[in-house]
Amino acid sequence: MIKLYTMDNLVDSYASVPIINGNISGERNGYHKLSFSILSKYLKQQNIVINQKTIFRVDGLFYVCTDAGNSDVEKIELSYNAELLQTQILMFKFIDTIELTGTSIVEVLSLLVNSTILEVGDCDNISGFDFQISKNNAQYALSQLIEITKTEVIYNGLKINIKKANWQENIKTLSKGYDFTTLDESTDVSDVITKLHYKNTKGDLSGFIVSSYASKYGFTREGYQEFDTDDLGTLSTLATEYLATVDQPSCSISISIPKVRQLSLSLCELVKLHNTLLDEELIYKVVGYNKSLTTSADTYQLGQRKKDFTDIEQLFNEKAQEVVQEVVQNVIVEVIEQEVISANTAHILNAWIRDLNIEFLETNFEALDVREPYPEEGLRNFIRIKEEQMEFVTQSLSETEVQEYHNKDGDQLYYTAIDDHVQAYKYFTITSPTSIYQDLTEAQIDKFKVKVRKVLSESIKATFTFGFIGDTQYPLMRWGVGTDSSGSSDKGKGFIYKELDGLVLKYVTSTGTVHQIKLGENGIEGIEVGGGETIIQNINMGGLIEIPGVALTKASFSESGVSLEHGEIKTTFTWTKDSAGRILTLYNSQTGLTVPVSWS
Repeated sequence: MIKLYTMDNLVDSYASVPIINGNISGERNGYHKLSFSILSKYLKQQNIVINQKTIFRVDGLFYVCTDAGNSDVEKIELSYNAELLQTQILMFKFIDTIELTGTSIVEVLSLLVNSTILEVGDCDNISGFDFQISKNNAQYALSQLIEITKTEVIYNGLKINIKKANWQENIKTLSKGYDFTTLDESTDVSDVITKLHYKNTKGDLSGFIVSSYASKYGFTREGYQEFDTDDLGTLSTLATEYLATVDQPSCSISISIPKVRQLSLSLCELVKLHNTLLDEELIYKVVGYNKSLTTSADTYQLGQRKKDFTDIEQLFNEKAQEVVQEVVQNVIVEVIEQEVISANTAHILNAWIRDLNIEFLETNFEALDVREPYPEEGLRNFIRIKEEQMEFVTQSLSETEVQEYHNKDGDQLYYTAIDDHVQAYKYFTITSPTSIYQDLTEAQIDKFKVKVRKVLSESIKATFTFGFIGDTQYPLMRWGVGTDSSGSSDKGKGFIYKELDGLVLKYVTSTGTVHQIKLGENGIEGIEVGGGETIIQNINMGGLIEIPGVALTKASFSESGVSLEHGEIKTTFTWTKDSAGRILTLYNSQTGLTVPVSWS
């Protein structure tokens, strides 16, 4: 049975419904979803209404209905989908600006849930970091908080709990065949190094070390590293500790647990399983689940931790801070690769994304990319999206000059590898090599910097954005580059914008004259300017009929023609007829033009 609630009362359930089938799914620091189906006749018999405001409670979590009442062909079953209540509330809460210095998790989270029904739960005492967010939703802000603090979010009831990533405590041991069956096991050894050759930068000290895992892999893969030290003991220690970061594979496993075991795992929970390839027990973390609400087995996705950029940095700082001042570029490459994998930087050729939340977007980077051929006519045509604004842009590019490439925040982009490395000039990162080793020369740093074609000029051909009339925000479209080469005026540009009571079309001529009309509540209307004055502008209809920019107030027909009155403006048309009484020509007394009239 699934209990039903309303947003106004999450304490007392107003109904319970039996399900035919269903499941809940969740991801570590990601989405939680509920899907189920019920008999349509049950809802009719019990007079139960489920709509997109209905709240469900399953396994201690509240879910908001997002897709209500999809039926099968025979309309016997009704299917429903729902998403976590916390996610839905935060997704639709707009954050204007948060700027905090030396803040804490509890302080930031309190601001995010303020004025909602959500509550700050059990959070670890992590503080002393800066946090900034602007013009975005609270769910995105929460994800940024999790990323900055390297923590994990756990939900229960209406609470949001944020905890440190745990890899040491409360580890549950599971036995294959008894507790679970394996659906899929992956042990990726493609980046593993089993034998490390090392030397100091002077070349007078050297050696090699073999990993204790080498015998388990059935292969030998050699690596080479240099360290800046004149002490053999320190050199050996650095080599040993470095090898420990690259001699183990990346492991993941998908398991199925039958309902009869009555064993339920939670996201971020630690379990110890036997790894087939390594033939030893490894610690995994639950990073995803799909739990059946009926009798089917539950499936879990487990991932194993691998030492990353932070671990390596901490390792060198703690054990060799006094001697490690410089290292050759291959070590920098290995460290930065870990940062890229951690998703501070991502390189994706193809992606299918369910939900995409971004702060800034530009298309057609290929035109800027010096690794690609110079674009036709030397132009880069692209779309730029930021906050509530979309721009259609053309840039003129230099064929010979380059410039350093920065992201929207002004951060320099760096290649993860250079020179003759196998991954040289393939991937970008915002991590500077000097954040790992401070004594690189300017020339070495410059080789890591990403360079792109120099932008000679930029023209914005069209813009879709929002403006304000008083406190009211309205949509605005701007058309054309304009005729003012300085870009300081709107000469030669067209505009379309929506006011509260109409749609305005406006054009500014090359001399600065403004022509505009308004499609309002009374039809085509004049435009009000300062002091309440109304501009009566005419719309030219082929030179014959000019309709004034105010509504038609009177029409008078006579034997020889018709007079149209628009307020105080009167326009007279006279006609000539044939023997059958049909109009042959129309003469506009205001413009002095005569045009023939045809009949069909």
